[in-house]
Amino acid sequence: MNFGEKIKNYRMENDYTQDEFAKLIGVSKRTLLLYEQGKRFPKQKEVYEKIAELMNCDYNFLMGEEDLFLEEVSNRYGTGEVAKVRALAEGVSSMFAGGTLPEEDIESAFQAITQAYWKAKDMNKKFGKRKNDKGE
Repeated sequence: MNFGEKIKNYRMENDYTQDEFAKLIGVSKRTLLLYEQGKRFPKQKEVYEKIAELMNCDYNFLMGEEDLFLEEVSNRYGTGEVAKVRALAEGVSSMFAGGTLPEEDIESAFQAITQAYWKAKDMNKKFGKRKNDKGE
């Protein structure tokens, strides 16, 4: 279960509306909706702390490894890249869904793809196509 699913499940199990829960954690209803949909993550540590306190859980429970990675993507490259990375991760998960690889090998493959993604992003930033002074 990812970050968004955890907070949505908690909110619904405890009969909070989105408005009520958003006010309790100090964000707008729209922001909470984006959290629940997995399209955004809190930018301030204080929001995570409020959520963890409200849910009576540890901060680490809220964030799985994939969530931490997606949060880093969001912080470094914006929310538009999160959807691309999520689609890539789902494609990789589907590739391994047959169950022929041990879990640790799947994790290793995910880590390798993650590293390749960051390397490609950094290379594109450094060596990307640039226009000359004439706009060509």
